[in-house]
Amino acid sequence: MASFVDLHLHTTASDGMDSPAEVVEKAHSLGLVGIAVTDHDTLQGVEEATTVGSRVGVEVVPGVEISCLWRHHQVHLLGYYVDATDADLTRLLEWMRDGREERLTKMLAQLHRLGIDVNREEVETEAAGETIGRPHLARVMVHHGYVASVQEAFDKYLASGRPAYADRRRPRVEEGIHTILKAKGVPVVAHPLVIDAPLDELLSELASLQLQGVEYYHLYECEMGQPDEWYASIDARLKELKHLCERYRLVVTGGSDYHETAPDKPALGGAHVPVSVLRNLRARHHQLWGKRSDAPGSR
Repeated sequence: MASFVDLHLHTTASDGMDSPAEVVEKAHSLGLVGIAVTDHDTLQGVEEATTVGSRVGVEVVPGVEISCLWRHHQVHLLGYYVDATDADLTRLLEWMRDGREERLTKMLAQLHRLGIDVNREEVETEAAGETIGRPHLARVMVHHGYVASVQEAFDKYLASGRPAYADRRRPRVEEGIHTILKAKGVPVVAHPLVIDAPLDELLSELASLQLQGVEYYHLYECEMGQPDEWYASIDARLKELKHLCERYRLVVTGGSDYHETAPDKPALGGAHVPVSVLRNLRARHHQLWGKRSDAPGSR
C-alpha cells in the first residue's frame, strides 16, 4: 500500500479551520505517515501537533510559511525544520505579525467607508489569539450577514484588487531565505507555478541565494482566478519545473496547502505526495545541518 505525506498544512495557529491536534488526527485517519505544519508567520501550532503526532504515529515536520517579495512578485517560502528559538527568525515573524495588525486597521477602515461595520475585537476573538489573517475578517463578515460565505467576502471585498484590500509588509526573498537558513532550516519556494514570473529566471536567482527546494506536488487545479490557458499549461510547466529542480539541485517537496474541509478547497493529503519526498527533505536537512553549526553563505 502506498504511503503519502502532506508537507503544506495550516491550522488555527494562523488561518486554518482545524486545530493542530485536529489536523494530525485527520492526517492519521487518512493514512498519512507524515505532515508539516506550515502556518503563516508563526510556529505556535508545532508543539501541539508534534505531541499528538508522537501519540498516533504521524511524523510532524516543524515548519512556517513566510510571504516575501522578489522584484515585484510575491514569493511564499516554506521553512522546514527551523529552530523556533532562533532570535532572528523570532524577530522576523513578530515583524510580520505586526504588519498583519496594521493591515487589519486599514481594511476595517475601508470596509467602514463601504458601509460595513466590523468590530476589531470581533476579528481578534475569531482569531483566538493566533496570527490574524483575512479569513478571520471574512468569517466575522459572514456572522453579521454582510456576505453569505468567506469566498464571497474575498470575491467582493478582501481579495487583491477588491475595494477593501490592503497589502502588508513583506521581507525581501533574500532575507527570508537567509533567516530560514540561519535558523537551521530548509527554505523551499511554495507553489511556484502561481508566481507570474519566468521559472528559470526565478529559480536561478533563488538558487544563487541558497534556496534548497521547490514545492512540485501541489493542487494547482484548486488555484482560483487563473485564465483557462494557465490550467491547460500545467503539465508542460511541471515538466519544466522538474528539469529546473535537477539543474539547480533543488529538493522536490509537496503539499496540499490545506486550510479547511470544503468542496472548493484543497483536501488534506489531496496532493498525493509520496513518502520518498519526506525522506529526501529530511536528508537535505541532515546534509545541511547534521554536522554543521553555521548556515551556508552566512557571514
